[in-house]
Amino acid sequence: MLQEQLNREKEERIRKQQEKVDNLIDLLLFHGLESDKSEESKQQLLHTEEQVAQLLISKRMSYDMVNQVFDRIVELANRPQSIDSCSPLLSLLLDAACQVDCLERKDNPNKRWNHRVERDLRKKLFALGYGIRIEDVQKKDAIRSITGEKDYF
Repeated sequence: MLQEQLNREKEERIRKQQEKVDNLIDLLLFHGLESDKSEESKQQLLHTEEQVAQLLISKRMSYDMVNQVFDRIVELANRPQSIDSCSPLLSLLLDAACQVDCLERKDNPNKRWNHRVERDLRKKLFALGYGIRIEDVQKKDAIRSITGEKDYF
């Protein structure tokens, strides 16, 4: 009984987090054209690279937030993502992150930005092309550094 309640609460937290990230994706990457207010007539267009970069700065996005957006886009994609064939949404996000990375620290009012976002996301996308999840590898490396375990080849 208690375990069921804990599971429901966990699922609810996950659902709320996914909703938050989905809203963030809509805010960052899309703008709508509405001729009438019905849901069927709503068309969505992608923002330009410059608009997304400006939103990343103005919304004070951190690496973790952009990483969550990246992960959610990969999760929702109907095909495997790689450097050679990634979705237009990922491409737009990576290019905008590159623009923000290239800004001088003093020119970027977003102090949460660490100037390595695009590099880290491209590395993650490259690994995904080979079926490797970077987070799993980093977790194993962290455990090895704590336990002192070594790889012998």
